[in-house]
Amino acid sequence: MGAVRVRFDYALIFLSALAMAGCGGGGGSSSTTPVTKTTPTITWATPAAITYGTALSATQLDATASVAGSFVYTPALGNVPSAGSQTLSVAFTPTDTTDYNSASGSVTLTVNKATPVITWSPANLAAGSALTSAQLNASAGSVAGTFAYTPALGTVISAVGPTTLSVTFTPTDTTDYNNATGSATLQVVDSTAAVDFGTTYQTIRGFGGSEAWSSQMPQSQINSLYGTATGDLGLSIMRIRIAPTTWTTATQTADTTQWTAELANGKAAQQLGASVFATPWSPPATMKDDNSVNTGHLNTSSYADYANYLEAYVKYATSQGVSLYAISMQNEPDWDPCGGAGPTASGCYESCLWTGAQMDTWVANNSSVLTVPLIMPESYYFASSMSDPTLNDANAVNKVSIVGGHIYGAAPYYYALAKSLNKDLWMTEHTVNLVSGETTTQSITDAINAAEEIHNSLTVAQYNAYVYWWLVNSAGLNYYSGLLDTNGNPTFFGDAVGQYSLFVRPGYVRASATASPLTGVFVSAYSGNGHQVIVAINSNATAAAIPFTIQNATVTSLTPYQTTASVHLAEQSAISVSNNAFTYTLPAQSITTFVQ
Repeated sequence: MGAVRVRFDYALIFLSALAMAGCGGGGGSSSTTPVTKTTPTITWATPAAITYGTALSATQLDATASVAGSFVYTPALGNVPSAGSQTLSVAFTPTDTTDYNSASGSVTLTVNKATPVITWSPANLAAGSALTSAQLNASAGSVAGTFAYTPALGTVISAVGPTTLSVTFTPTDTTDYNNATGSATLQVVDSTAAVDFGTTYQTIRGFGGSEAWSSQMPQSQINSLYGTATGDLGLSIMRIRIAPTTWTTATQTADTTQWTAELANGKAAQQLGASVFATPWSPPATMKDDNSVNTGHLNTSSYADYANYLEAYVKYATSQGVSLYAISMQNEPDWDPCGGAGPTASGCYESCLWTGAQMDTWVANNSSVLTVPLIMPESYYFASSMSDPTLNDANAVNKVSIVGGHIYGAAPYYYALAKSLNKDLWMTEHTVNLVSGETTTQSITDAINAAEEIHNSLTVAQYNAYVYWWLVNSAGLNYYSGLLDTNGNPTFFGDAVGQYSLFVRPGYVRASATASPLTGVFVSAYSGNGHQVIVAINSNATAAAIPFTIQNATVTSLTPYQTTASVHLAEQSAISVSNNAFTYTLPAQSITTFVQ
């Protein structure tokens, strides 16, 4: 028992000492045990491989941590990493920075090279022609590099039909891109332009323009427009304006002083062989329902007076030495240049509105007093609705000789009713818009656009005449609007018209020809006075070798006249025609007229 007691006493002494130490009593000392921060666990699986060009997104930058916090990645979201094995890193900052340390992590991302996508749409090739950039025009999008083609640039392809073109693309950036290959089907077409002078269509009355509001033109301008010497345009039609002068009903007479200057232009053109026709923009103001030459309608009570007024103009023109080919009853009866804003609105000019039914009534009941052929309706859009009532009226149809119209906002079309009645169809006004807009810049593209319009007017619509708007640029406009500039030099519009007017003379007939033997190439043919004429337009940016065949005419030699960006109606070396066939390479963006 004594031993047990001793051990118990010692235990009490030990416990007493511990108690004293914990209470700080008896002058003893105290201490604490430090608690360390925890480092969060970052979990980040190796992302699936991507292709170069793919921006980093949450699909790759998707690390997680065992506690709340924020991640900063390197490279950052949206970065496009280069091809190869790329290290993605992350720095994690915990929300609870008292108990947790920052952490980091990384993974390896495989970025595969991209293979460029080859796109390719070769232009049709004329059989027997060499491959050009119009056919070998593959693209790898925005990826820079070089293309190696099979067959190569300059290879002549003779077989008509589809042929396969191949290309190998080598990127400049070989780190991020693979080489790529592609192929395309080239259509090799029979581009022969077959001309048959034995099959004919409309008679050509001529080509011309308007001198409206020009006052009296210098003789030098008339010569350049209507002469047929080198550098002239060879026009054969002039359209003159009938100024709306004062009309005295009691005496049925007009104040002719307003007509003299423009008739002088007509006389000068007629002396060079041109046909002259006249157009009123408005009747005298006293004949209209609003007493204005800029707006309104012709009073029905003035229909007879208006007919006598036009005939008075015919007689006065004769007295001034101008024998009118025809007279029009109204310029653009379906167009209000004032836009409904009244006669004093900005931009207003002379006009008079008619309906098709009103024109029919006037033609049927009043036009018989005219002693020259009548043109109508000269619609702004060559709208058949303006002339159909007259053409369908037995009392009016035979009083109309020429169905004329303008093609603003409209394309030349075949007017079946007028053709079935054997009426002449004249395009009596249009101006082609400049590619550059209303600026002082003009280019060969403007000539090509004008030539295509003439081609369609003659082949599609079968017009007998094509009359441009202004003959000479208006001094008040800062852009090209006429066939001559203000210095008397042909514009590109003048070149385009001249390629026809200088060689396709009044009385020639249009012959059959393949209208478009190759995309972007347009051909028409004409004959008269023992001459054969072929006009070919190449609107493409590359040259085109076109074979021509000729039937029902003996042609041994042709002289080309040409307009390009650098030459204007320039005579070229004569070419030989063997067995009524020849091949000619039309320059890029050119108009060529072949003449025998």
